[in-house]
Amino acid sequence: MRATPSVEVSQVHPFARRLPWLVAGFVLLDVYLNLPNVVQVPPVAWLGLYAAFFPLAHGVGRLSGAGGLGELGLAPHRGWGRNLLLGFVFCAAFWALKYALLWALGAFRVEGVRPAGDLAVLGAQALLAMFLSSATDDVLLRGYLFRHLSGHLSAGVLVALTTSLYVVNHAWSMHLTPGDAVFLGLLGLMFSLALVRTGSLWLSIGLHWGGNVAYRLHDGFDAQGGVLRRVELARAPWHEGVGLAVTALALAALFLLFRFTVRSEREGPLSPRG
Repeated sequence: MRATPSVEVSQVHPFARRLPWLVAGFVLLDVYLNLPNVVQVPPVAWLGLYAAFFPLAHGVGRLSGAGGLGELGLAPHRGWGRNLLLGFVFCAAFWALKYALLWALGAFRVEGVRPAGDLAVLGAQALLAMFLSSATDDVLLRGYLFRHLSGHLSAGVLVALTTSLYVVNHAWSMHLTPGDAVFLGLLGLMFSLALVRTGSLWLSIGLHWGGNVAYRLHDGFDAQGGVLRRVELARAPWHEGVGLAVTALALAALFLLFRFTVRSEREGPLSPRG
């Protein structure tokens, strides 16, 4: 009898082979980033942990097949500094507008300004700590996922996915109200659209950084508060609405900002993967 020909086993798609590494790498980096929210550490150790994220992400990115920090969206390109600065000023200005409106509408009363020495320390802390916090978050939730999944999912799906994960990921460190979820969703959408528009993370990091610095200058890091010595007045339901309205306005204005940004000419997070 003639032998029955053997059935050729189809090869596994390269992406399917990388998928476990993608998930394992994401979980590792996410758990690492959230350690300071679970275990209280001194400020210097906090900064060290966040700074050490970058070499860790570089190694994890290479092992998972995404590439190093440059491929994850941090490669310098023509106009990268401009994108970073534009994003910073843009969001800082909108957050300043939000706080000014809340003051004008009676959400708090200003009783003075912190001493100059305290202001200098607070400003330095806000600039450095919030840059690390913003950049690490963008590398993980946007650069890492876009780099791995571009070519397999559309840009629209990736924007929706990374925005949703941005909201969910904050459940580690805060009890989300519906208003918080909407606010974070608007922010996540801004940051992801910035990546789609420019092909790198610099504009997204600038937006994230500027908003966070303005927030820290307003609220501070400790019980001493921010730049202004404030007395919070009775909270009204519309206070949260003011913040959401300003954030929605910033999202709409972002499309005007895009006209002044520079797109990366290099291979970036949106390039297809095999």
